[in-house]
Amino acid sequence: MYVLLQSDATLFLGRFHSLTVHLPIGFLLLAVLIFFISYFKRFEFLLKALPLTLFLGVLSAIASVVLGLFLAEEGGYPEDSLFWHRLMGIVVAVLSVAALLLILGFFNKKKKVHSLASRLQIGEMEKGILEKKSSLAILFSAIIVCISITGHLGGNLTHGEDYLFAYAPEPIQELFSSGEEQNALSFPEDSDSTLLFEHILGPVINQKCASCHNSEVQKGGLMVTSLEELIEGGESGPALSEGSPESSELFKRVTMDPKSRKYMPPKGAGLSYGEITLLNYWIKNGMGGDLAVTDEEIPEEIQSILASDFGLSTKRKAHYEKIKVEKVPEETLAGLKSEGFRISTLSEENNFLEVVATGKLTKENLDALLEISEQITWLDLGNSGIEDSWLSVLSDFPNLTRLVLDNNQIGDQVSKALANLDHLESINLYNTSVGDSTLEVIAQIKSLRTAYLWNTKVSKDLVAKFNESNPKLKIDSGVMGSNKEEE
Repeated sequence: MYVLLQSDATLFLGRFHSLTVHLPIGFLLLAVLIFFISYFKRFEFLLKALPLTLFLGVLSAIASVVLGLFLAEEGGYPEDSLFWHRLMGIVVAVLSVAALLLILGFFNKKKKVHSLASRLQIGEMEKGILEKKSSLAILFSAIIVCISITGHLGGNLTHGEDYLFAYAPEPIQELFSSGEEQNALSFPEDSDSTLLFEHILGPVINQKCASCHNSEVQKGGLMVTSLEELIEGGESGPALSEGSPESSELFKRVTMDPKSRKYMPPKGAGLSYGEITLLNYWIKNGMGGDLAVTDEEIPEEIQSILASDFGLSTKRKAHYEKIKVEKVPEETLAGLKSEGFRISTLSEENNFLEVVATGKLTKENLDALLEISEQITWLDLGNSGIEDSWLSVLSDFPNLTRLVLDNNQIGDQVSKALANLDHLESINLYNTSVGDSTLEVIAQIKSLRTAYLWNTKVSKDLVAKFNESNPKLKIDSGVMGSNKEEE
C-alpha cells in the first residue's frame, strides 16, 4: 500500500486534491442548508433535492479524501496539522455517508428491508427524512463543525497558521495567537561582532523560509535553519554556491517572479531589495561565516543598506569604546604628572586616558605608569630618550590602542613587548632603528591598522609584501625611498 501511495501516478493525482476539495464543501453545505430550511413548512418541497445533493457530496468527499491521502505522501507538511486535517476529512466523509444511508432507510429496523429501488421513491424518502429529522439534524450539525475544522487546518497547511487572522482586529489576533511570534533581528552590542550571515541573513532566511524547510517540514528535502544545511541543500542540490549567486538555488528562488510556483517563500513577504542585495554580496564574496558588518572591504552600497535597513553602524569601534575601566583618583594623576607626563581623559563617556611624555624620561618615570596601566589607551613616548631595555613594561598595558615611540634610539628589542599588545591599532616608529623583524611581529597583531615606519631600517620589499598580503594594515614608510636601507 505504501509503495502504491509513493508511485508517480498517485503523486500526480494527489495534486488534484486542491481542485476537488471544494466540491464536497459546496454540495454538503447545500445539503445542510436544504435540510434546515425545510423546517419551515413552505420549504418542505426542497427535501426532494436533498438525497441527490447529499449523494454528490458523498462522492466528492470520498474522492477528495483519496486524493488527499495521495498528496500527503509527497511530504513537506507539518505532521501535527497534516494528521488532524487528514483525520477530520475522513470524519466528514464518514458522517456524510451515514447521513445518506439514514435518509435511504438503511438503519430502519422497524420495517422490513425494502429494495434500493423502493427506497429511492421520492415520497418514501421525504417521509423517511421527516421521521428522522432529529437524528439528521445532529449529523448535519456535526458535518458543519467538521468541515469548518478541516477547512481551517487545510488553510494552515497551504497558507500558514496565521493566514486566517493575519488582518483581523488586534483583539481577535491576540485571542487566537499561538504566542509564537516571529522573532525580530537582534544584534550584539559590539558592532564588530555583528556577522552578516549569523545575525542578518541567517535569521531573515529562517523567518521567511523555515516554515516549509525545517526539521519537521522539509519541502524538496531542504532545511534552512543553519548554514551547513543550506550548503548541503535538498533534492535540487546545494542551495548555495560559493561565489556564484546565479548558480545558487536559494538566490534564484527568492529573486524569480513572485507569481512562479517555485518562488520562495510561497506565502508571506519575500526578501526585500536590501536583503537580496546583502545575500548577493555575501555569496559573491565567499559566504564567510565570519564576515562582520564592520569589515573594511564592505563597499559603500552595502554599508548604506546595513545602516538604513537594519540601523547598523559599519564603523569599527576602537577597543576603548567597547569596554569600561575604573576611574583613576585625581591625586594619583597629580603624582604621575610630576613624573613628566601630560595626562588627559579621552572622553567624558569613559575613563580611558591619553598620556604624553613632556620631556626626557628615566626608567623609573616609565615604570610609574604601571599604576594606571589599565586605563592608558593612548601613549605618546616620542622623543623622550627611552631605551630598548625599558620597554618590556609595555607588555603590562593591556588596553593600549595607540602607541608613539618616534625619535628614540630603540631597535628590534621593542618587538618582544609589542607582540603582547593584542588591541594595538596604531603605532608610530618614525626615525627609530627598528628593522624587518619588528615589522614581522607587528604585522601579526590582528587589530593593527596603521604603522608609521618612515626613516627606519625596514626594507621596502618587506613593506611591499605586507601591503599585498594584508591590505587591512596600512604601512606608511615614506615616499621616494626615504627608508633607511638595511646595512
